[in-house]
Order: sequence, then C-alpha cells, then structure tokens
Amino acid sequence: MADTKRLLELALNGLQNELAKVNQEIADLEIQIRRLGGTKLRAVLIAKRLTSGKRSRKKSHMTAAGRKALSEAAKRRWKASKKAGKSTL
Repeated sequence: MADTKRLLELALNGLQNELAKVNQEIADLEIQIRRLGGTKLRAVLIAKRLTSGKRSRKKSHMTAAGRKALSEAAKRRWKASKKAGKSTL
C-alpha cells in the first residue's frame, strides 16, 4: 500500500514538472506569435486551446423521431394551455 502511494506521488510530481515545462513552452510560443505580428488575443486563444486539455464539444444532432416527439409534446402543452384559457403574455 505504501509503495503504491509513493509511486503515485512520484508520478504526480513528474506530471506536474512536465506541465510546468509545457506551460513555459506555450509562453515562449505566445511571445514568438506576438513578434510575428499576431495579436495578443490570438495568442491567448491558442494558449487556452493548447492548455485546456478538453476537446471541443461535438454538436449534437436530433433525430427525426426526437424532433417529432418534441413537436407533439409542445402541441399537447399548447392545446392544454388554450383549453385552460391561459394567455402566453
């Protein structure tokens, strides 16, 4: 158990050191981009994209059946609302 904990701590330290190196490289690249005429905003966006670690979220697509189900549910709600005499405003 102690050996496993120690190995995990060492792995964490190693990864943190690598992260620091990568962040320094990103800062160096930002400086180079600015020197080449890039805007600060562009450099920041590039840096955020590189350091976020998240992939961009894919756009979800609704199936025809899903659209139909939502449409029918909305129609039922409108029908009930009209029957009750409620206004939308």
